[in-house]
Amino acid sequence: MALEGRSTGSRIHVLGAGAVGLLFAAHLRKSGHPITLLLRSQASAERFSRSGGRISVVDDWARSQPSRKLLRVDSSSSGNDMVPWLAEDIQAMSTASLHNDKDQQSHIDKLVITTKAHDALQAYWSVRGSLNSKSTVVLLQNGMGTYEAIQRELYPSPQQHQRELISEIPTFIIGTNANGCLRVSEDEFTTHHTAKVSCQFAVRPSLLNPPPPLPPSTLDMLKALSSLPLGATIINWSDLHLQLLLKLAANAVISPVTALTGCRNGYIVPPPLNGTQQCADAGYYDSMRSYLSSACAEIAAVYARAHPHLHCELTTQAIEEYVSHIAYSSARNRSSMLQDIDAGRQTEAEWINGYLVRLGQQHGVPTPVNTLLYTLIKLKEAVRYHMS
Repeated sequence: MALEGRSTGSRIHVLGAGAVGLLFAAHLRKSGHPITLLLRSQASAERFSRSGGRISVVDDWARSQPSRKLLRVDSSSSGNDMVPWLAEDIQAMSTASLHNDKDQQSHIDKLVITTKAHDALQAYWSVRGSLNSKSTVVLLQNGMGTYEAIQRELYPSPQQHQRELISEIPTFIIGTNANGCLRVSEDEFTTHHTAKVSCQFAVRPSLLNPPPPLPPSTLDMLKALSSLPLGATIINWSDLHLQLLLKLAANAVISPVTALTGCRNGYIVPPPLNGTQQCADAGYYDSMRSYLSSACAEIAAVYARAHPHLHCELTTQAIEEYVSHIAYSSARNRSSMLQDIDAGRQTEAEWINGYLVRLGQQHGVPTPVNTLLYTLIKLKEAVRYHMS
């Protein structure tokens, strides 16, 4: 998609100050856009201001050999051997203070939500009063279903209530990010860019009929995103939807196994890449190949019923090749689900394996593999919660 002209430079609000949110906020600020971080509490906003109103980015992807300590989320590893670059002059405020702000900043023109999938709906609720049909919202989460949850909970039956909703519903841009990043310390506004890969964005077609024209903020946001040095591209929704489904499959196959066993991504596709420890049990290779084939075949069966127009692109072989590619290319990485489990946080399994289970139920397709993985992850979460 060609985007001509320059961005207007109006303020962009970023909701979600995790590793991904800090990475995108920093690069947007570096590109010249005014940035406001929307944080959960006033205390966090004040702490950010006291730290100088800046985000530090450590480009670990530039290392010839990535730091294993960083990938293990070792708090003793601060990345001092890599000089961070700074994105400065960034504002911060709590979502509560946004509602108390009586000036023009209470309206949000462009919003990027980078929270975990299970927090996205509540995050949107917290700023809904500052959004309208002139606003543009970027959703950047793992898994699938957050956009549908927002539409279902906040804008039900849009075609029956088009007259009331046409002035309320913002334009949505959906994104998928393959760049690796890590926030080592929750007390510091520093993100480690561990893998420089790519990200794609597309405008989600409106549920209103006829669809309203795109507001100026949407084109402005697309220009801002396309200029980011994160392998960013703007594509059509149909193409992005295919990429989202493939990424969902990769997350569903790789993440829960790594979270349950504590292994790195490369062990999903035997034999491991050079440099990873070889498994002494020869049966391991056959077991993992069998798991990979079964899991991918199950996902392909669900997609064939739910998205029949994509049947040729989402075959078992195509899905297995994509999953294997992701596992190999991120062989030494620890999945975000494993990091969540280790940190005692809620995982995004509800929006990954849980999403596939619900999709299978809707279309009459059994999902024993994903059901088992989802159940075991939720059990693991509960055990970690009670142990903490």
